[in-house]
Parts: sequence; C-alpha cells; structure tokens
Amino acid sequence: MQKIKAVIFDCDGTLVDSETLGGRAMYETAVRHGCTLDESTLVHACLGSNMAKSIELINAHSPAPMPESFAPEVRALMAEKFKFELTEVSGAKALLTELQNRGIPFAMATNGPRAKAELTLGLTGLLPFFQNPDSLFSAYEHDTFKPEPKLFLLAAEFLNVAPENCAAVEDSWSGLMAGLAANMQTFSMVKVNALAKPLNAEPIELTLLADLLKYL
Repeated sequence: MQKIKAVIFDCDGTLVDSETLGGRAMYETAVRHGCTLDESTLVHACLGSNMAKSIELINAHSPAPMPESFAPEVRALMAEKFKFELTEVSGAKALLTELQNRGIPFAMATNGPRAKAELTLGLTGLLPFFQNPDSLFSAYEHDTFKPEPKLFLLAAEFLNVAPENCAAVEDSWSGLMAGLAANMQTFSMVKVNALAKPLNAEPIELTLLADLLKYL
C-alpha cells in the first residue's frame, strides 16, 4: 500500500448523514407525481446518482414523466428535512480535526450541487473545514459525474498529491467505482456485498470514519 498523503471525501452519506433524508424527499415527491416504485427500491437505486439519472429511473416507473418542477420540489423538501433532522456522520468532525492536526490535506468530491453540499456541511458544523471553496468539487460545476474518475483526479490535482497517494472515502457504488478508476486507495463506508452492482476491485471497508486513521 502506498503512503496516504491526502484524503478526498464524498459528502452525502460519508460526512453528513443525508442519504436517508434525501431519499425520502425524492420518494415522497415522486409518489406525489405518480411513481409506482416502493421507497426502499427507489432510494437504493438512486443512491449516489445525480438528479438527471434519478429522474430517468423514476420516469420508467411512472405513468407520465416527472414535471419540470420535480427537481426544485425535491431540493426544497430535502432542505426542509435537513434543517430539522440532519446530523454529521458519526465521528466526521473529530476525523477532520485530526487530519488538520496531522497536516494531512483533504478535499471533497460530490455528485451533488455545491449549494447542497454547503447547506449540509453548514447545518452539521463541518463547513469551516472547507473554507477554501476550491477544496469542494461539485460534479455539476465540472460536468463530470461519478463513476467517472475525473472529479477525484481534479481534487487530487488541487491537493498536489498523486492519485495513488490519495484516499477516496465513499459510500455508494458510483463513488467507489470512481475512486478505484482514479487509482486511489478507496475506502467504503458500506458493506461491499450490499451494493446494487459488483465492483471491479475490492475497496477497504470502514466500520467507522475514525477507522481511516489506521491507514494514515
């Protein structure tokens, strides 16, 4: 294993515990517009996906396409749920503090919009760790979405660390595929055998975020 000199985090489900709340907002909005998928199937299928692909999936299980207002409706309902229920992933603040103390640089690469990441990081008290706006990479701004590796590679370039010396910390199939494709040391916050699709290599499973420190 190469020495890890930097860490690149996903946001949703990795640093902020937003996946369940976001999935519920997606499901409630989709059902209101006629989608027939059950909540568990819809949430699992949309995990780690971008809005456009999620809408494609929902449209395939609906009598009519979702209206143009669908994405804004979902975003608004997510924001409302986040405001009252969102928490950090256990140990996130402590881990980021320890990385700072050790002088290990880190960045974020998210398939979500910057506004969503800044909202969730702000609500959980994690935004001060990403005060440099250049350290937050949104797929929407760079027009490249995981499982493509480019977002991770852009973050590594910003950190001035070779990809093989970066840790990519993820919780979805698309994110894990992106980290592996970027030739990074990839860590999974979920059980790999529970993913919807197989991976082309084995990431290291983390039970807790703090477990990452064992590899630094």
